[in-house]
Amino acid sequence: MEQVWITTAEIQVQPEDMPSGDTLGFMRVTMWASSHQSFVQKLEAYCAKYEWKLLSVENTEVVDPSKDYGDEENQMVEETLQDRNFVRLGTYYSYKPD
Repeated sequence: MEQVWITTAEIQVQPEDMPSGDTLGFMRVTMWASSHQSFVQKLEAYCAKYEWKLLSVENTEVVDPSKDYGDEENQMVEETLQDRNFVRLGTYYSYKPD
């Protein structure tokens, strides 16, 4: 059975994808999946469409509808619940490597 999952994903993007040219960053992501492994696989496939690379995921969990995730994440969850094919990306926070 599929459920909505949420994670914080660290992603490497192409230099031309960000005005700053930064290629490393993280964002919150929601989508439907049947398991943690399925979620990660679907996210990797989604990233590959844009020539992005999924570096890591943290705080990956099934969405609890009674939990307050904060304004942006609550909106992401609501939008994802309405469409099983939807992949919702939150704000991308880029950073420079050390």
